[in-house]
Amino acid sequence: MDRVNSVSAGNCFQKQPSELVLPEEAVYQKPSIEMLKKDIIMRNRTQLLHVRNIAHRNALLYSYLFQRLFDFEEPGLTYILLHNAADVTGGRSMINGSGIYFDQDKYYPHWYKNFFNKTIPLFGPYAWRADDFYDAFNWKNEWTNHTIQEEDIGAGRNHQYTSRYNRGNEWYSKWLPDQTRNDQGRGKPVHTVQLLLAERMYKLRDVAQNIEFYGPPHPEDPSGPTLWTRPYFDCGRSNKWIISAVSPIVDIYPRHTEYRHLQSMRNLAVAVTDIDFIMMDINQCAENGQTNAQSNDPQSKQPNLFAGTDKCKPTTRCEPLFGFGFRRGGYQCLCQPGFRYPPYQDGPFKGYVIEKATQEEYANNFDCLKVELYQQIPQNFYQSNIEVFAARTRRSADNNTDVLKNSIYHDLSNDPIPPPLLESASKINPIAVIASPTSSFLKSSIYQLASFSGKLVTGFPEDHEKKSRSKRYAYERPTRVAPVMQLYDRLNRDPNLCELMTEDELTMPGDVLNDVDIQFESQARLALTLSHFLSSFYQVVNPAEDFPLRKAELELTDEQLIGEVLAAAGGDYKVVGVGIFFDRGKFRNYRLPYFGPYAFRPEKDISRKYTVVDWAGLPDGYENEIWFRTMKARWATNADRSELTEFWLKLFIRSDYAGNALVHHESGFPLYSYAPELKHGQWFPPTFQCSRNYTLPRQWIVTYAVPFFGLDTLGVNLEFKGVVRVDAYLSYLDINQCSMPHYVPNAFKGSDRCDYQSTVCEPILGRGFRLGKYKCRCRPGYEYPFIDQNDFFNGDAMDTQWEILMSNNSRMSRFDQLKCRIAIASSIKPLNFILLLLTVSFAMLINR
Repeated sequence: MDRVNSVSAGNCFQKQPSELVLPEEAVYQKPSIEMLKKDIIMRNRTQLLHVRNIAHRNALLYSYLFQRLFDFEEPGLTYILLHNAADVTGGRSMINGSGIYFDQDKYYPHWYKNFFNKTIPLFGPYAWRADDFYDAFNWKNEWTNHTIQEEDIGAGRNHQYTSRYNRGNEWYSKWLPDQTRNDQGRGKPVHTVQLLLAERMYKLRDVAQNIEFYGPPHPEDPSGPTLWTRPYFDCGRSNKWIISAVSPIVDIYPRHTEYRHLQSMRNLAVAVTDIDFIMMDINQCAENGQTNAQSNDPQSKQPNLFAGTDKCKPTTRCEPLFGFGFRRGGYQCLCQPGFRYPPYQDGPFKGYVIEKATQEEYANNFDCLKVELYQQIPQNFYQSNIEVFAARTRRSADNNTDVLKNSIYHDLSNDPIPPPLLESASKINPIAVIASPTSSFLKSSIYQLASFSGKLVTGFPEDHEKKSRSKRYAYERPTRVAPVMQLYDRLNRDPNLCELMTEDELTMPGDVLNDVDIQFESQARLALTLSHFLSSFYQVVNPAEDFPLRKAELELTDEQLIGEVLAAAGGDYKVVGVGIFFDRGKFRNYRLPYFGPYAFRPEKDISRKYTVVDWAGLPDGYENEIWFRTMKARWATNADRSELTEFWLKLFIRSDYAGNALVHHESGFPLYSYAPELKHGQWFPPTFQCSRNYTLPRQWIVTYAVPFFGLDTLGVNLEFKGVVRVDAYLSYLDINQCSMPHYVPNAFKGSDRCDYQSTVCEPILGRGFRLGKYKCRCRPGYEYPFIDQNDFFNGDAMDTQWEILMSNNSRMSRFDQLKCRIAIASSIKPLNFILLLLTVSFAMLINR
């Protein structure tokens, strides 16, 4: 904190370079390829994951476009500026800045007049979220986060970002300069693209076009396609502490030359994406505690500067929380196995409460109590169940004739206790120990006393447990969970069954997507980023403009849009596919009325193979799809500026070829555009994508669609242009089976098997679309009884034992033992003494 607070925008130029960086260990669990394939990325690291995905996406995009297109068809200056700005506006809570930086004399600006096959010294457009508190157009004088400032860092003063004396350019040395010699591309990974374009409406070409291009490193490479910088102070620009993800952009160098032996594929630039360091969570827990990513690979462990700075006491263990940012207290202290919470404590001790406690409060509180008299996990389930049933005084009239055949859940609810059960009751029931040698009158008195004492302790009548359990399991058992999971598993095993099913049968209920807006926020923001770029481009760019030195920006081409969806699908491992779908006649630079490029990976694993399909060439097209019709019906006639968000763009570009100074963008300053937010898009119910001709991947997908807008033919009003669609794997969506209020839409709520009286359900995150991923934690006043070095009951075990209980082999189930016991005292010896004293006193009163 001393290092962070000592640097500001006013003194950063006087600081030494070493004072403008933080240790690398200050950021824990930076996402890497190994983590993406093996580990669970928790919510407090989804921001870093999104930054990594956007950097990788930009590197794929520009590598493809620079190699695929001729000079005059490459992205122009305004295209690059608006693209960087869209990364920031689309990733509002996740990205602080985005830019691309070219090496010395490596960029060919085709957008200058009479400047063919020439390079400029440096070119580094960088966009960041600016402070608009005092801007004239912000009449409320409130920070809006809707103003983006972008400059060409390679122009003006302090433009030498390749120099080792530059402050805050660690991203440059990660991949540049590339010293690759003439190897004709060997050493650079090859990415393969299969293009299936439309020959005419509703008809694809018979032969696919295969394209190869060189891009970022192979995902299997130890370094991966993305590297991370140390946290540094962005002096002179955003003036914040940030951390950057860096990915290389590959192109051929030199270009048009007759000396072919000098040409080679090199890293000519880097794509850099930043995140605010102050907004990132830190992990104060020790290394041997629960980490942000649960992995068994020792190589995946990374050093943590803040490890062990928590204040959990020895009787507790630390667990990190998300959403606290760079401040103390972002953790909670859970009881160690063998300990329980005090009766007044509801759940774990919160770290932010412990950090604020005085020395006296800390010394006398935040401790867990020792649990005495552990129970061993029974090995003979049948014998232990007999004892449990005897202690609960369940009745049976069948003289135990079909003990092993029928379910005790149905047969032992109303029947008297057989003699064998009474004999074993004394092993675990203190009341039975006292009652066995006494008279029948005393027995009834003791039972009355036990019933009365039970009411005093629990506050419930004698038959409360039986009634609550019978109502919970027998009459309110969820009936929607089984059909949903059976459909999911059946189509995963045999995807070809979808050909025999209707569209309604291939669609799950909408309330299956509980918490999808949080779990898949990064994927939704990927679609939003594309929507912001297309909206700003179609509202700002005018191909008829004329400037003194540079050419006007041309309209978007089909190859550029193919590159956009290709890079978006390849940058996020949770994404099945990404598509841009234009409304009829809105994409004028194409020969067909509809154009809908959709890119996906044929393999679910992270790979370098992609497929791009023009959805307009599929037999049914896309204009009648539910997601397209819904977005069009909502926005085609109601694209009002007042319903969208206005973004202001302060664009500074170089004044000449050499970049001696920075000037305002000639189209206007500041520029503005209207774009949607996340709330303007919509999540659609999970669907099994069943492509009849095997063109699209057959997967369970979750679809998010968001519209994009542009100016009409008169250039006055906004109009609906089309839809951006992102499909994510349903298998990455976590299921929450715990109880929720009645108004929360969740098909799986209340399907847990936790005992409501003694335990509370908590979901386990990061396990995917599978049942049983929850834990049953003891409620306040209860304690975990077993000696298995645990403090909760696992949901998988609860579900397994419940299935055994419902089967004909129910005597072998230990479901009735998977609950917490009342924490009345630390030992059972005082309890025996109190019971004996009460019994003797009661007997003496009766004799009188």
